[in-house]
Amino acid sequence: MLHRNEHSLEIAAAPADVFPWLADSERRLRWMGALVESEPLTEGPPAPGSRYRDVFEDHGQRIELEAELVEVEPGDRLKVKLVSKGFESTSSQRLEATDEGTRLTAAVETTYTMLAARLLAPLVTRHAQKQLEADLARLKELVEAET
Repeated sequence: MLHRNEHSLEIAAAPADVFPWLADSERRLRWMGALVESEPLTEGPPAPGSRYRDVFEDHGQRIELEAELVEVEPGDRLKVKLVSKGFESTSSQRLEATDEGTRLTAAVETTYTMLAARLLAPLVTRHAQKQLEADLARLKELVEAET
């Protein structure tokens, strides 16, 4: 069963100014609340096939995963495949230019692969929605403060 989280918001900055915050490890650490480590596993700028080792800590749980960039369209979209023990997710961010700056829409689709994770999926999905909304609010503040 697929579980989905989605949230959109307006950021008073151009898509080209927002995009680097989505793929750069150092910047992601600043706005993603549960992300405590992010290490690029490949060289060069973000591109399809670029991989990262990310570590999230939330409610006493430490989750290590591998992230691979699937689609990279600077200023337009980013799609990432996340694989960990217990789940697989696809995270996508879409940027649309608006009169005020950028409309960012983020969506995460998750399949829980372990029984314990599947049993907790409704609770985890609700928590993930709150985390997504808080993270994007923090991203908005940081991007707008810099531009």
